Formats: sequence, C-alpha cells, structure tokens
Amino acid sequence: MRLLIVLDRPDTALFTLRTAGALAERLNADRIRILHPRLESDPAFQTPDEGMPSTEEQQRFAREENERADRLREIASAWMGSSQAEERYQPDRQWMEISGDVRKVTAQEARNADFVIHGRPRRGEPTYVTDAFAGILYDAKATLVVAPLQDYASVGRRPVIGWHPSRALDCAIAAAMPLLETAECVTFIIGERDSAETDLPDFANSLTERGVKFLVDRFRIDGDVGEQIRAHALAADADLLIMGAYTRPHFLEWMFGGATQDVFAHATLPILTHH
Repeated sequence: MRLLIVLDRPDTALFTLRTAGALAERLNADRIRILHPRLESDPAFQTPDEGMPSTEEQQRFAREENERADRLREIASAWMGSSQAEERYQPDRQWMEISGDVRKVTAQEARNADFVIHGRPRRGEPTYVTDAFAGILYDAKATLVVAPLQDYASVGRRPVIGWHPSRALDCAIAAAMPLLETAECVTFIIGERDSAETDLPDFANSLTERGVKFLVDRFRIDGDVGEQIRAHALAADADLLIMGAYTRPHFLEWMFGGATQDVFAHATLPILTHH
C-alpha cells in the first residue's frame, strides 16, 4: 500500500502528517512518500501583462520559497523520527522536493499512490494549493484524503458514507474497501428531497457477512446539504467521511469556501473522496 502526503503549508503540515500516520496504520502501508511541490517561478508574474520581476522581487520570492521548504522539511523530519519510535511496523518513508508546475508535479506523483493525503483548504488559499488539489483529483484521478485541522486518534475505524449513487462515490468506496471491511461500524448518511427512499448499495450486506456493523441515518434535505452531512457525520462519532467529488468548478468552490456549501468552515472530519 502506497501513500503520498502533499505538504505545502507549514500551519497545516502536522495535522496532515498525523492524519496520514493514522491512515497508514489502518492500512498497514509499506511505503510513504512526503512531497513538497516547490514553485519554480513567482506566480505573481505568470503572464506578459504582469511584467518581469525585478532583482529584488526575485530574491524575495527565492527567500520565501526556501523558508517555506525549510520549515516543511523540519516538520516532516520531526514527525518521521517520532513515528519511527512509536509505530509497531516500519514503512519505508521518503521526503521529496520537486520544483516545477505544482499541478503537474503533484499529479505525476499522485498517479503512483493508492491514497493521497493533503491538508484541509481554507478560504483565500494561494493558487499553488488549488493547483495541487486539481492535480490530485482531476488530472491523476487519485483517491484523496483531506486532513482536518485537528487530530484524530484513528482514521477509518468508524467511517460514514455520504451515500448518493454516483460513479465518483463508487470509486471512493472501492478505494476505501480495506477500511470498510475492517471497520468497527459503517454509517450510511442519506439525504433525501422527497418521500422515496434511496436504496442502500449491494455491498452493505457483504459488510454484515464480514461481521461489520452498519447503520443507516436518513434525513430530509433542508438548506445546505454539505453542512447537514457534516453535522450528521459528527453526530455519528465518525473518524472518516467518504463522499464523491463533484465536477471540478463546483467541488473546488465548495472545498475552498463556497458561499453555500463550506463543510470545512467548522470542526470537521478527514474526508476521503474521488472524482
């Protein structure tokens, strides 16, 4: 099992690493790669009408990029050292810094991973954060775990599934099967707009055959469905929310603080998703 951790912001890095560590323990991952995709050029000067950076601006950009990389490297190194001392198994870990187009670099590395872990986005993040998410979800079509800005002792022991039949959710569930089949309990959260009940997926019965308990939580959609799903997931004492990604513009708007569906605005869960 191969995990890729994408680090690009020092203030979210430790939460991302700890979420990845909990996930790696559940999956018994044998290889963990920690990627810092470095900007090769100043994004403030990407088009001809933005002009050319002065020498002073070039030096400032290089200094800030070096400081960010140094800080991320320090955080990752400290986490790897503490994890090796605490874990019963010892996966192969590697730190990588790759300069270039952030979206292309991240997508290339994500294609070689079973799971990609990236820190929770917030409103007004730099373009390189958006580019990394787009590279993971839409270019590599990888399975993404979004780490929250808080620690969870486990990831995937009590997963909830935001169930609404879709190809994207099918892909997310297929990737999450090693977690679902060994979970303590799986909860299906189903939002409905009319009186017709959404059928459960066929694999729900296979969970029972494996001795995995599952629960069903149905609710009437009233307002912000993203916030309702988040609230029901937290009420279920879950440690992972599994859901499918929307089409690119809508999902990225939602993820980065859309006006109506900002499920990340408050305390939330690790989220496993796929496009």
